[in-house]
Amino acid sequence: MEELLAGLFGGAVVYVAGRSDFFRNALKGVIKMGYSVTGAVASGGGETLESIKDIIAESKSEYDAEQAAKAEAMVKA
Repeated sequence: MEELLAGLFGGAVVYVAGRSDFFRNALKGVIKMGYSVTGAVASGGGETLESIKDIIAESKSEYDAEQAAKAEAMVKA
């Protein structure tokens, strides 16, 4: 379900960006930022990559804990 919503949202962004100069420029800015981050990670080497992996692992752990708490609350209700 989440993939479907992400696809719909992504498609809407691309459609709107194609119709509006403002959104087109904003989307190009986001893409440029992505290239910039990718370049920084590549040039920063292992330390930057390790930091990103740590952040991703922490985010996943927090997400899993939130989902477990929601599931537990549903069972108790």
